[in-house]
Amino acid sequence: MIKFLHTADLHLGKVLHEHSLLDDQAYMLDQLRTILLDDSYRVLLIAGDIYDRSIPSPEAVALFGAFLEKLCAARPDLAILVLPGNHDSAPRLGFGRELFAKLNVHIAAEPERAFEPITITQGRSETCAFFLLPFLYPGCLKDPATGEPARSQGRLAEIAAARLETAREAAVNGASLTVLGAHLFTLRGRESESERIFLGTAEQVDAKLFAGFDYTALGHLHRFQQAAPQAAPNVWYSGSPLAYSFDEADQDKVFLSVEMTPGVPPTVSPIPVRPLRKLRRLRGWFNFFFRDSAEDPAVIEAAKDYLEIFLEDMALVENPLALLRGRFPWLLSIRQGEAFARLAARDTGVTGGAATVQPGRKRSPAEDFADFLTAIYGEADPDKLALFGELLGELEGGAEH
Repeated sequence: MIKFLHTADLHLGKVLHEHSLLDDQAYMLDQLRTILLDDSYRVLLIAGDIYDRSIPSPEAVALFGAFLEKLCAARPDLAILVLPGNHDSAPRLGFGRELFAKLNVHIAAEPERAFEPITITQGRSETCAFFLLPFLYPGCLKDPATGEPARSQGRLAEIAAARLETAREAAVNGASLTVLGAHLFTLRGRESESERIFLGTAEQVDAKLFAGFDYTALGHLHRFQQAAPQAAPNVWYSGSPLAYSFDEADQDKVFLSVEMTPGVPPTVSPIPVRPLRKLRRLRGWFNFFFRDSAEDPAVIEAAKDYLEIFLEDMALVENPLALLRGRFPWLLSIRQGEAFARLAARDTGVTGGAATVQPGRKRSPAEDFADFLTAIYGEADPDKLALFGELLGELEGGAEH
């Protein structure tokens, strides 16, 4: 048997509604390191998007560096396998990979190296060949049918899958198990708001391409899921270990513990991740949150977490974020959908639930801006209107030239 831990989409350095999540990510990485102190784990596989930006902040790099330092010191026998995702810069992430390899940290930064397995042995006889496929950028692999660089994710994945299958079949001669780590968007995968999603099915990949592997560890989609339970039951997304958008507030965030024995399906066990603070959504009237909910147990509990509040007031509330943050220190987002919908309905002439544009002349941007100021502040400030008029005149004058 070989046992490893699969995670992905750390997005170190992530900022959520202008709030840095570095403390939350350090708390999460401490849990990951503690789990891996169990010496039954032979491998940690991180399937892409280590960082949230291709040029990560110094603080994010330092956080990942400190994590690797502590983990390598505590578990020098643990193989750490890392591949870049679409948020990462492969050359930056791969800097010093030759040196890291001597410390049992293997970083697969180049697509051409994806077809050379990293062989890991556990115990006296169990050997597993790990293949690491980084995110495939347009042009990184040539299409054997045309000799030209392939462009779409779908075609790149088909090319890579054919070469990987050949390499997998060769590896089976010396390894009893094979695992693929990759970062891609599978067909019919369930996405979340925080992912950088590609448009069009040409950018989506059929999970059946990798059905030959005993286990495929995927990154990119932030929801823990099987990519194709019927067609490719051994293809899994670990999901992100933290929620990175408020539409993920109700999702279970996990690491995946994987145990593999030749000849039987892998055992995949989710390990829950405890967030430093949860993400929560609340809905109600402004006055309820501002004044009337001081004794409400659900609201008191929610105040400890990151919040997004949907205000149901019919009129716009001026600067509600600043007003409510005194009671809710981790309030990150306010939405006033009802009020904005009412304002839009007034401007377009909604009657009986249907929007009908009023006949007559077209409204000017200055009139729209005046209405906006009136809705927010109760009146339109003449100085602001004058400044807006000057800027609009300059913009229109530049367009004429």
